[in-house]
Amino acid sequence: MRARAEYATVLVLQVLAGAAALALATRTWQTVTTLRPHPFRPDVLPLAGRVLDAAPTACALVALAGAVAVVATRGWARRGVGVLVAVAGGVLAERSIAAAAAVGAGRARELVRARHPLVSVSAAARPHVTASLLWPTLSAAAGALLVVVGVAVAVRGTRWSELSSRYDAPRAQGSEDGSERARAEASLWSALERGEDPTDSPA
Repeated sequence: MRARAEYATVLVLQVLAGAAALALATRTWQTVTTLRPHPFRPDVLPLAGRVLDAAPTACALVALAGAVAVVATRGWARRGVGVLVAVAGGVLAERSIAAAAAVGAGRARELVRARHPLVSVSAAARPHVTASLLWPTLSAAAGALLVVVGVAVAVRGTRWSELSSRYDAPRAQGSEDGSERARAEASLWSALERGEDPTDSPA
């Protein structure tokens, strides 16, 4: 029972951390404000985490896929999945922290040109960048949790139940039942060929 509870807890935490990181990457991590001549209002460009860096989103997807892989694997393969999840969590935390710093003026101008092409941004213009620490911090925390989960899978995963092994016995039993049925049918036809009535019970 303890192993099952541990197994379920780790899987739930892995799914929650991966889903949280995926959702956090859609939040606005930074905002670029570009001043424009009168009568135009300043242009405001919100930047989601996945726009600043695609790595957190990719790592979150790896974590979610890893949850399925943990259930479907056993032995050393499961340990390998745990190591992969831990590495993805580490990369997620590191890249989230790196993306918390405000982008430079050059990168800000590139982003404005790419996403707001109607806004004229000269090389001399210096857009104002505001960075939010909340979402990158939460994303890094999700990555740290994935590191813990991945290590738990790598160290303890071989002691947990294996999904594939649950179906080994029924398949084997089904094969044996099929063989016995085939032998019974063959015996029945043999009796009919000899002119015997297989439905007659012995006196």
